[in-house]
Amino acid sequence: MDANRRQSGIQQLLAAEQEAQRIVNAARAAKSARLRQAKEEAEREIAEYRSQMEAEFQRKVAEEEEDGRRRK
Repeated sequence: MDANRRQSGIQQLLAAEQEAQRIVNAARAAKSARLRQAKEEAEREIAEYRSQMEAEFQRKVAEEEEDGRRRK
């Protein structure tokens, strides 16, 4: 009887260890997905900002060229 109880206890520990590993793996996968999503969002925001800054720069260059033509 004592051996059966020990074997049952070992089986419970193994099952608990497997469940804990499953939970850890799921958490790692979720974290990885969140990081990937955050990186993609940041890259989109950077591209949008860069585009806005480039448009602003081109506008200022065009204004300077126009001012230069007016002064001549």
